Amino acid sequence: MFQHANHLLPGIDRITRRTFNKGRPLISLLSSASPTSPVAEMLPSSLISPSNHWGNIAVLSFAASLAQLLGKKTLIGRLLGAPVTAMALTFVLSSLSIVPSCLPDCSDWLTLLPSGGSTASAFLQSTSLTLATPLLLLGTSIRGKALRRCGSLLGSFVVASMGTLLGAIIAILVTSSSYFLKNSSHGILGPLALPNGDGIKIASALLAKNIGGGINYMAVCSCLNAAPESIAAGLCVDNVMALAYFPLTSVLASKWDDVDDGDSKDENESAHFSDVVIVDDEASTNITVESLSHVFTIAAVLTAMGQLLNSNLHHIQHFLRIADTSSSINSLNLSLPITTLLAVLFSTYYPPDWFMSPTSTHPSMTSKDRLQRNNIGRSNSIALAGERLGTSLLYLFFATAGAPGWRLKDSIQHSFPSIASFLIILYGVHLGVLWGFHRIVSSRNKRNGASSLTSFWDKIAAPQRLLTASSAAIGGPATAAALAQSSQWKSLITPSLLVGNIGYAVATFIALLFYSGFR
Repeated sequence: MFQHANHLLPGIDRITRRTFNKGRPLISLLSSASPTSPVAEMLPSSLISPSNHWGNIAVLSFAASLAQLLGKKTLIGRLLGAPVTAMALTFVLSSLSIVPSCLPDCSDWLTLLPSGGSTASAFLQSTSLTLATPLLLLGTSIRGKALRRCGSLLGSFVVASMGTLLGAIIAILVTSSSYFLKNSSHGILGPLALPNGDGIKIASALLAKNIGGGINYMAVCSCLNAAPESIAAGLCVDNVMALAYFPLTSVLASKWDDVDDGDSKDENESAHFSDVVIVDDEASTNITVESLSHVFTIAAVLTAMGQLLNSNLHHIQHFLRIADTSSSINSLNLSLPITTLLAVLFSTYYPPDWFMSPTSTHPSMTSKDRLQRNNIGRSNSIALAGERLGTSLLYLFFATAGAPGWRLKDSIQHSFPSIASFLIILYGVHLGVLWGFHRIVSSRNKRNGASSLTSFWDKIAAPQRLLTASSAAIGGPATAAALAQSSQWKSLITPSLLVGNIGYAVATFIALLFYSGFR
């Protein structure tokens, strides 16, 4: 029944972005009977053979699942977070030679990160990231009413994002003193600091990571064709720096109670009476097989469309009669950014209640007595299923990121000083902008007294909102919501998720503009 499977390979290969071995049938990918090459015999042996594909898939999946448990139940797991815990688990397993750490022929495998020593790991890495990107964006809406529902926290998030952008600019100028001397070999982030001159590429990706999240980091790295070793080093160093940053924000947040300035009431009411995408009470417990099937289909279709548009950019450019920049376009892989844009547009403008729509106009049974008007757009089980499935795929992705194990030691050791210097400056400027903005608004209020304009800026500059916005930018929506919940800032929990999703939607494109200005 599989005799025609090989005819499907060209399309599948495009969707998974060059993951499979050149000319190798799809069925052999998940077969445990693949012969071992002479090159593989010279590599350090592992308990699970590189050719045991299902064995490698089982271990990586187990690590991703165990990381979620450890991230909730243990102190070190809560400190690291579930994604970093998944990386750490597979790093240890690979370093102990339980799972393979190096592919027999790395030249035939083009994944974003070093994928470990099995074809199964390469397959999981590419597929999980590719599908997680549109899945996590299915609940994102950037319509005007959705933005207004964020309340004053949206203004705080803009300030936090500007702080990250300013921090990245200053960090580039400070740490790369030879930036304007293209042929010089000096400077921490200069051409010789990272493999293949990836300094500015990783800097751009870290900018995206600290406005949006991990999917933006990987999307920028994919688009700019950064080296796998550089990508892994940047990801590891960023996670290490976050271990110091997030406890600091938690300590600062413990000094303030929930905001009580009138805006919080509007934010809470809008959670029930605004015609924007919000989480439905009933949908949260109603993820069906149908909704899971729908979100997988939507993600696959959006990914295929992104791949198709990326492969035909030169035709689109010619049709629109854009100036000839084919050399610069061909050097970029815009598949993930295009997929991101398509997912945001789909979530924002696809009509509610249509087939496979992530939004609904039907209120839940628990809130029907409160909702007396029509056209209330609520996220349904499809959007929630996309968020759950996308998050689980991200855990798988981080598990594959640690699979190379000790093989990444030299790359991380060589890159750590430069990337850490960049991030220290970025975080420092980011916090400095937030602190300076709060002080400026406070001092202006003391001089001018109360007014409607003063009240507007005062809400944006509230420490609770600035810290929540900072967590949304640096860590993503889940981190921001966790900070608001742990600090008992109930009025900021839902808006923090919304502004975090907005960060997902815009961070990739901000970083690409940053790269085009500094390359």
